Amino acid sequence: MWGQTISLFGDYIAFVTLPLFVVRLTGSELDLGLTTAFETLPMLLFGLAAGVFLDRANLRRSLIFADFARGTAFALLALAVAFDAATVVTVFAVAFVVGSMTSIFDSGLQAYLPVALTEEMLITANSRLQLARTLAWTTGAATGGLLMEITGPATAFLINAVTFVVSAAVLLSIRDANPRRIKSSESPVEALRTGLSHLWGDRRLRYATLGAALANFMVIPFEATLALFGQEDLGLGEAGVGWLYATQGLIGAAGALVADRVAKRLKLGRTFIVGLALMGIGLVVTSISTNFAAALPVGLVLVGVSWVNVALATLRQRLTPPELLGRVAAASRTIAWAGMPVSGVVGGLVGERIGLGPLYTAAGIVVGVVVAWLATTQLWRRPVSVIGVS
Repeated sequence: MWGQTISLFGDYIAFVTLPLFVVRLTGSELDLGLTTAFETLPMLLFGLAAGVFLDRANLRRSLIFADFARGTAFALLALAVAFDAATVVTVFAVAFVVGSMTSIFDSGLQAYLPVALTEEMLITANSRLQLARTLAWTTGAATGGLLMEITGPATAFLINAVTFVVSAAVLLSIRDANPRRIKSSESPVEALRTGLSHLWGDRRLRYATLGAALANFMVIPFEATLALFGQEDLGLGEAGVGWLYATQGLIGAAGALVADRVAKRLKLGRTFIVGLALMGIGLVVTSISTNFAAALPVGLVLVGVSWVNVALATLRQRLTPPELLGRVAAASRTIAWAGMPVSGVVGGLVGERIGLGPLYTAAGIVVGVVVAWLATTQLWRRPVSVIGVS
């Protein structure tokens, strides 16, 4: 958990500093969207293959490799910035490499948890990981905004590189509690087909994955352009944008802290749907905000994201045999992320034409339509318990 928290702290320094750096370089909504597109494209290109690989590989070693690779990418970016050699194309390249390694790490981590933990511990572990994510968002975002104003982006990127190395070192010290028996009798194509069949054959996994895909398509432009929205629409400086992210993270952390209790009361499918509803409401209210008070609805979006992530990760772990979980998690995440590269670019273009406020309003309304649809499916009518019989 500590290794992940440190790594995530660096992630969210980069989450703020990368778009702020792009704003410095070009100030273009399209370039912000392209940065997000290059970071999310690898999940679409390699996600399914990553799942097959993870079900045949040593999970802990795979996570360590991904951490070292991401650390190297950010160290090289820091050097490029320090020597005034970085361009927006450099940012795109780093985003693509980091996204490729993240597609392995995130799916691998979800597959690794059931190996290390009991069934009763999964919802708590997923909730605490989401809490670590939002707390890292809070501290990392504020730190990133301050670093941009005080020391510049090179230091921020170098700190991010160091955090990945620390995360890898922590993973090196862990022993697998329940090592998996790796089966490789199937061909890669057969293994992929087996994972996809399981994902698509369970209606609750299918509907949750499709719902996440639709919601991601609408929310990604918001995430990609929030730094610009803070500066142009809310009149904030770079440090102010960092505090906007930080306040959002504090509110999101409160939501993550209770995610496991909400899931135990509502069950997993309904928690997923309610989380999407909070995201839609937050987007609409953010779109009509004019000052720093926008941090409240922006935070509501992150609370919704926390509940959606906790519920979806636990759903996959509860409804999938351990030997298939790498493939199912990777396939589900690939489908859920499939529209994100296009969404980042389209959102940037639409934002340039109609403004970011109207873009956020439209996104919130579409998320609301997705919520209404999911409420009619088995995801709501036949929700999955946190433990025990589904």
